[in-house]
Amino acid sequence: MAITLTQQLAADDPILQGQALSGALAWPEPWPVLELSYGDRQRSRLAAMLPNGKAVAVILARGENMQHGGVLCGEQGERVVVQAAVEELMRIRASNTFELMRIVYHLANRHVRAMLTPEAAYIEPDSVLADMVRRQGGLVDLVQEAFVPEGGAYSAGHGAAGHQHHHHKDECGDVARDEAMGKLGEELSIAAHAKK
Repeated sequence: MAITLTQQLAADDPILQGQALSGALAWPEPWPVLELSYGDRQRSRLAAMLPNGKAVAVILARGENMQHGGVLCGEQGERVVVQAAVEELMRIRASNTFELMRIVYHLANRHVRAMLTPEAAYIEPDSVLADMVRRQGGLVDLVQEAFVPEGGAYSAGHGAAGHQHHHHKDECGDVARDEAMGKLGEELSIAAHAKK
């Protein structure tokens, strides 16, 4: 039977910290890790397999994305940590900081999600953008990295660090809703196994 995960908390959320201190966590640490690509983390519904072979069905509120470092929670005390999977990315570098800043400006002008470091910007592979970067004098190569792009000016913080959601105690208390989600979770699990 699939583990149904219906809530996401930040790893430093006071709810998790309080449960850990009181010994109220049903699942002992270390919690299983679910490695997901950036594209899969943008979904609010997902069927997946944990490294231990257990099937999970993630059923978050519509529009809620999974965050790198977030903790997915089940109603029986299950806990699963979301981690950004290594994937192919374009690494963009320049001869100096100003040139890199200028290239990032042009990428931002096209609403491209980017992960930024002092030496480089990382984006999902795109041949048109690669050509634009090269025309701007930038260097482009393909690398394998975990992709955790900036959250944007209006998000709670940069990357996943500032991700917060407010959850209410009765949010998962409706029995009919819980049963429907459990059935959906099982269907997602069956679909995940059928793909293999």
